[in-house]
Amino acid sequence: MAQNKKLTRHECREKTFMLLFAREFDKETPAPEFYDIQTENSEEDTNETVRQNFLSVCEAVSDLDAEIEAVSVKWKVSRMSIASRSMLRLAVWEMAAGGVPAKVAINEAVEIVKIYDDESAPAFVNGILNTIARNRQLIGKAAE
Repeated sequence: MAQNKKLTRHECREKTFMLLFAREFDKETPAPEFYDIQTENSEEDTNETVRQNFLSVCEAVSDLDAEIEAVSVKWKVSRMSIASRSMLRLAVWEMAAGGVPAKVAINEAVEIVKIYDDESAPAFVNGILNTIARNRQLIGKAAE
């Protein structure tokens, strides 16, 4: 039996992102069942943090999308790349309910989309997340 190692926060975030990405191709299956199906035969370690984050983002997707669309000039969430919208949803949720400092959520989101999206995605994701964080007074003059 393989020895389970504790996942870093970055690894949890990346696994959650990958599940959210995959979820875009199967929205009919209930989120808890989808998670179980996606992870049941995985040889990679998963943990309760990944599960809870994934399910929480899925539950809040309508509110997250509304907030993202409110600040994304001329871009509907449905027109964004799957990688960008998956990462935006996770990062916005992390800043609101996940207890992650805004600067950390933004930096991690940008780093992940650098890997999984095209070259314009990091600037796009950074701009939207910075605007949301400023609107929530999590960064910028109001937060200092």
